[in-house]
Amino acid sequence: MLVGAIFIALYFPLSPGILSLEADGVKVGESTFGITGYNTHFKTEDLQVWMNVDEFSFCPTSIKAMDETHISVTAVFPSKLPSRTLNVFVNNRVDGTLVNIQQLYVKEAEVDRSLERTACHSPITTSDHGYFSLPFRTILYETIRNLNLHVPMWFAMIVMMMLSLVSAILYLVKSDSRYDDMTVSAIRIGLLFALCGLATGSVWARFTWTNWWTDDPQLNGAAISTLGYLAYFILRRAIDDPEKKSRLSSVYAIFAFVMFYVFVKVIPGQAEFSLHPNTTDNPSFRDYDVEGKLKTVFYIASTGWIILSAWLFSLEYRLARLIRKRDARDETI
Repeated sequence: MLVGAIFIALYFPLSPGILSLEADGVKVGESTFGITGYNTHFKTEDLQVWMNVDEFSFCPTSIKAMDETHISVTAVFPSKLPSRTLNVFVNNRVDGTLVNIQQLYVKEAEVDRSLERTACHSPITTSDHGYFSLPFRTILYETIRNLNLHVPMWFAMIVMMMLSLVSAILYLVKSDSRYDDMTVSAIRIGLLFALCGLATGSVWARFTWTNWWTDDPQLNGAAISTLGYLAYFILRRAIDDPEKKSRLSSVYAIFAFVMFYVFVKVIPGQAEFSLHPNTTDNPSFRDYDVEGKLKTVFYIASTGWIILSAWLFSLEYRLARLIRKRDARDETI
């Protein structure tokens, strides 16, 4: 399951999209600008281009496909527009409808929001490229594939830390060493996935936000929480008495989970600004993929990573039980 999801995420191409506009000199009157596509097929007979603001749209006087990924567009820009920033649409039967949101700026245009509704393009055709593809999203581009690595790793980490919370509580109630071993094993595996999540997140940040690390409340909260769980093992090593070690570390594990929730969920949710999706006013990934292709792969990947964490936990827990039995046997000799 996990291998299949990773294969799909890394192998299949992104859907066609508008990569950029070459439009530095666009002004009222006749102007020419360029459109650069990504995985596009612009050299088709039914290629359409139009500019749009709300319900007001107008079409160019000339469209020339230079190659499959470049278009030269000439248009007469009116002196009055509902906004100086326009949306640019490209449509053909292969790629479907592509849009570049509010990145075409028209110099010297007078803003008039009372303009009547207009339309100039032909009926829009839907894509029939016939292959599975991941959604094309501005800023993310190819790094959207990391969604199937970075986020599921954190899901696996959360599952492990929730398991450590439950087992820590059970140990305090029942004083059974099995629950102490479960807590240690769950936190150890959870930290493994936390460190992997921080590493993949840092790489993702480098390519989308241009820095390996930014002053983002969720990033900082994740790092602080990881350090808090690392301190759990420092605490255990500092106490010699086995029963006291298990009790104090169980209390700390409960405290660490509460702090983890505060630093990763509560504080970022109250922050004025965050770069992460689904925080403050940022859209979540569920708003990015109307066709559900990304969601399908993401759900499979998340399930696979969680199953992997559970398997690693079972190995770590069995090893911890064997070590405890060996130590108990050595004490009786």
